[in-house]
This record gives sequence, structure tokens and C-alpha cells, in this order.
Amino acid sequence: MLPENTETKGTNNLITRRSEIGPLEALWVFFSSMKTAIVLLLILAAASIAGTIIQQNQPDDFYIRTYGQSLYSILKTLGLTDVYHSIWFMLLMGLVGVNLAVCSINRFGIAWRRTFKPEVAAEPDRIMRMARSEKIACKDESGLAASKIEAALRSRSYCVVKENVGEKIALYAAKGRLSIWGPYLTHLIILVIFAGAAVDDLMGFGVYVIIPEGERVSAYYPNNSEKPKDLGFSVALVKFKITHDQHRNPTGYKSDLIVYDNGKQVARKVIDVNRPLSYKGISFYQSGYGLSHLVLRITAPSGKFERLSFALGSRETEHGTIYGIIDDQAWKLVRFGDKKLAVFVHDIVPDYVSDDRLSASMLPLNPAARVYVNDRFPEYKGLDAWKPLGWLAESQSAKHNNYEVTVEKFVRYTGLQVAANPALPIVYAGFGLMLVGVFVSFYINHRIIRVIVEPADEGSVATVGAQSRAESDIFGGDFEKIRQALA
Repeated sequence: MLPENTETKGTNNLITRRSEIGPLEALWVFFSSMKTAIVLLLILAAASIAGTIIQQNQPDDFYIRTYGQSLYSILKTLGLTDVYHSIWFMLLMGLVGVNLAVCSINRFGIAWRRTFKPEVAAEPDRIMRMARSEKIACKDESGLAASKIEAALRSRSYCVVKENVGEKIALYAAKGRLSIWGPYLTHLIILVIFAGAAVDDLMGFGVYVIIPEGERVSAYYPNNSEKPKDLGFSVALVKFKITHDQHRNPTGYKSDLIVYDNGKQVARKVIDVNRPLSYKGISFYQSGYGLSHLVLRITAPSGKFERLSFALGSRETEHGTIYGIIDDQAWKLVRFGDKKLAVFVHDIVPDYVSDDRLSASMLPLNPAARVYVNDRFPEYKGLDAWKPLGWLAESQSAKHNNYEVTVEKFVRYTGLQVAANPALPIVYAGFGLMLVGVFVSFYINHRIIRVIVEPADEGSVATVGAQSRAESDIFGGDFEKIRQALA
């Protein structure tokens, strides 16, 4: 008869066992596997790398220019343009969390027994194989010797358990038992951080809003959504200001904000880059600025006046921000009875100095507009019909045929990063636990001392052994204390 192949037998037994367990138990076994943990962590790492290499949450035209239409469609379908908010990434983190929880539950009983119900009895041979061991003879009988050893270890801050094993007396002493729970604390930290990420994804948001001076916002548009969501209150911009040095270099960007809740002012603060405004868990951070629109006041010879508003836009260049009119028509017509005047805004400069040197900087510190008028429009549309009024900064005026055109104001806007982080306390808790985990892992050593005291011809003999992940020299003082107690 051929000898039985033990490896084949073991494999068959494993297959048979798996076929006998139910689906829930099989799922539990799957998630308690170290191989499952490694595979999930590798996939999570690969997803994080993809989210780092591929720029996230960029406009569609950015991805089309960078990757082309076909590859962009694939990236969009796979959720790689917003990895960290995709359903599959959240599911992946959930699976890793389940894996950690199952592994921790499976090993919880072992850690509990090691901490609170340790195995006390041990054979002398096993004790002598520990990292440090020694046999100590004593003239006292075994009961008295065991009591002296117990007192010596307790004086060294050990937790001692004593047990009678026939004629022998076994002692188990431990110190630094908290370190047993280091891996579980690490698992808990990861689960807390995952929970924070889930809460932030479900309840948190980060968007960009623009508020012109004198206006307010009470809603925002969530990412990838065209439906506004109410803030529950409104925020108004009183004034935006750029502070600068004598060379026109910016030194600060400040927005004077007011919060209204149920129609009442409940908060006011001048924010800058490092000092946000927070209300009801939502924070407003200074993030951008610009010119919103230009307001001209046209005064007729009769003294009557009308205001014209021109919306402004901007584009970024290598030299800075350039502003211009974004209306379909850069001209507007104002009527006073049977009289009319067409006003055309041709150019905008952000920091006007003079006609010779138009702008001192690219910051909107002293914006000005070049204005033309035509009192014969639309009958005469030729270039010679438009009369230049020159460059007009704020509060400056120019006249044409007894009409007065005044730049009443350039309305600035502030760009605010609006963020709600309901998971912040969870994240803080995670980092607090991380500090505790580092302390437990690196500064607490689990020390174990086992002792067997047995009768001898002249008194008793104590077999003492010690074990720790640190060097065995740390037990020098403990062994010396035991020797002194038995001397």
C-alpha cells in the first residue's frame, strides 16, 4: 500500500470544511484572512496613487485637453476624476474597515486572556527557555519563599497572580499589559479615520462662492450638481479691500462679512487668508477676489440721472488678471424724454495712474474705464460719432454736450471657499488615539516574569524566567530584588 500524501489529505480536509460551513461563516473566514487584508490594502494604495497622479475635480475641458476625449470618457466612467468621493472608493474603504473589525474581533479573546486571565502554571524547562532565566535556592519552605517573591515583584509595580500546582507554587507577574492592546488600538485608529472620511463625504462639502459688494448669498451649488442647496442663513459682503505696501505689493486681502439668520444680523467679521468666519459649523475662507461690475451715472442737462451697470469679466495671463466687459453689448442706451445718449465702455485697467502709464500694477486698487459716448445713436454708428471721454477712475466725471458721465463705483467681489467639516471632531479623536498608540507602541514594554517554587532538601528552589520584546537586561533590577528577598 502506498503511503498517504499528508499534504493532499490536508487540502482535502480544508475543502471539505469550507463546503460544510454556511455562507455567513464563509464570509467571516474570508474577511478574517490576512491575504484579504493585504489585497485590499494594495488596491487602496493603487487607488490613492491614481488619485494623486490624475488631477482631481478639474473642469471637463482640462481633462479633454490633457487626455483626449476617448481617454477622458474612460476616466470619467471609472470615477478617476474624483477618486476620493467615488462610490467604489468608499466601498473599498468600507471593506478594509470590515476586514480590520473582523480580524480584531477574532483576536480579541486572546488579548483579553493574556491581559486578565493569563496562564499561570508553567514547567521549569519552559521557564528556563525564556529570554532571561535563573534558579535561586532558598532556605525557606516553598510557601514562604513564594510569598517573599510575590512581595518583591509587587514592590516593582508588577501585577502578580499566584497558583498552587500540587507541591509547587506558580507565580505569573506582568507589567505594561497595555502594550498587548497596541495592535487593536491601531485598528481602532484606522476605523475612526475611515468613519471620519465617510461622515465628511456624506455630510461635508467644500465649494467656492462669489459675493459682490453689497450683495449676499444664502445657497451654494454642491460639486457636480446644478441644483442649489440652502445654507440655512445668508452671508453679505460689506466691502472687499486689498492692503499693499508702497510698491503696490499686496500685504493682505480682507472681506468685511455679515451673517444674517432669520433676517437678523447674528455675526460680523473682517476675514483674511488666515482668519475665516465660522457659523453653524460652516467656515468661510478668503480665497479670491476681482471686479464684479461697473456702475456709471449719466446726468442729463435737466439734472435727471440714470445709472448703467456693466458686468465685468476677467481672464488670467502670464502678467496677471485682465478685466473687460462681458455683456453681449459693451454699449448701453439711456433716454431722457426725447433725448438719448449711448455709452460705450471700451477698456478697463485695474490700477490706473495716468494716460501715459495706464496701470501701476495688476491689482484692482484704482480701476478705471475708458468711456465713449454718442448722442446720435443709432442713426449714426460710425467711429467718428463716438466721442472719447478718456479714462475715468472711481468718482471721476467727464462732460459731453451738457451730459455728465460719472464712474460711480467699481464693485469688487470676494471669492470664498465655503467648507463644512462635520467629521472634524472624529478626525481629532483619530489623531488623539494615534498619539496614544505611538506612546503605547514605543514607550510601554510588556514584561512577563514566571516563577515556579518547588520544595528542595534544604528549603526550596525558585525557577525564575523573564520575557519581553526589549533587551533582557531590563530585568536586572527585578532579579536582584528577588535574590535579596530570598537571601
